[in-house]
Amino acid sequence: MNRSLPASLRRRALLVGGTALAAIGPRIARSQSAPVPIRYATGGGIGSSEIETVIFDPAVPRAALPRMGKDYSLNLTYSAGSPQAAAMLASGQVDMTTLSCSALAAALLKDAFPSGLTIVSDNYQDGRVGFASNGFYVLQDSPMKSIGDLRGKTVAINAFGSAVDLVLRVALKRAGMDPKKDLQIVEIGFPNIGSAIRQKRVDCGVLVLPFQAVENSTGGLRTLFSTADVFGPASVIFNVVSNDFLKAHPETVRAFLADYVNGLGWLNQPANHAQAVSVMAGLTKLPADTLAYAFTDKDYYRAPNGHVEAPLIQKPIDALKELGLLNGDVQIAKYVDMQYLPA
Repeated sequence: MNRSLPASLRRRALLVGGTALAAIGPRIARSQSAPVPIRYATGGGIGSSEIETVIFDPAVPRAALPRMGKDYSLNLTYSAGSPQAAAMLASGQVDMTTLSCSALAAALLKDAFPSGLTIVSDNYQDGRVGFASNGFYVLQDSPMKSIGDLRGKTVAINAFGSAVDLVLRVALKRAGMDPKKDLQIVEIGFPNIGSAIRQKRVDCGVLVLPFQAVENSTGGLRTLFSTADVFGPASVIFNVVSNDFLKAHPETVRAFLADYVNGLGWLNQPANHAQAVSVMAGLTKLPADTLAYAFTDKDYYRAPNGHVEAPLIQKPIDALKELGLLNGDVQIAKYVDMQYLPA
C-alpha cells in the first residue's frame, strides 16, 4: 500500500443503494435486489494518471453516474502500483482493476489468472501527438543530457513492474545499459518523486500527471526523456475484469462501463471544467490552479468511448520481449473484448 497517500485515499468504499427498500414495503423490497458490489483496485495512480479515481469520486454529480447504486455498487481500493493490483486480482481479492501492459504480461506468463481475465476498456494512452506524456525528469542544471547519462545514477519510479518502470527499462536497454547493473532504480510514491529530485536523493525520477503539472509550474526541473520518445502512441493502462466475475455478472460490468464512459463525458464537457477540476483538487489535495490542464489537450489522451485497440497494448509488450525483459510470448488480442462498452 502506498503510505504516501492520505489514509482516506488508501481505501475508500463507495457503496450505494439497497438500504431503503424496507421502507417502501415488503412486496417491493422482495421484488428488487441490491446492486451487485464490484471490488475494484486502482493501479497506483490518482487523478489524471488513473481517471477512474476521478469519475467515481463522491464529488462527481450522481446524475453523471446514473447506474451506480441501481445496477452496481463500487468498493474502491487504492494500491501502490499495477503489480500489486494484478496480485489482488489473481488472488480473488478484487473483481476489476487498472493494469499496465507490463504487469499484465508478467502475470500472464506466470499463469497467475487460472480463471482468465478480460481487458474491457481503455484508461489512458501516452505518446499521442498533441497530448501530455509521462516524463523522466532531472534538475534544470543537471549535466545529464541523454538516457546514456543515467549510468551510475539513481532513478525513481513508483513501483517495480509498473507502466513507467517498463518505459525506463526499455529506454535503458536501447541505450545499451543493463537496468540491473548500470544504475540503481528505487521505488518512491508518485507524490514524493519531485521533492526527491529537488533534494538530490535521486538523480532522476518519473513524473506523471497531476504531479508533473505541479512540478512544471514550480520550475527548476526538465525532461530528460518521455514515454512518447520511447514508444510513440501506446496504451499505458486499461481496465481489466476477472472472467469469473464477468461470466457471473456481465450486465453489472456493462453498467459500470456505461457510467465510466458517461462520467468521462461529463468531466470532458467544457461547461463542467471548473467543477471537474474542483473534484480532482479535492481528490489529490492539490491547488485547483495547478490542475487547469485537466480535461484539455494538455492532459493525457483518453478514448471518449473507452475503446482501446489491441495493437496499442501489444507494442510495449513486444518491446519488452525484443529486449529480453519478458521471458515469453504474450498475444494480447485474445484478452481484449470491447463488447461490454456502450454501443
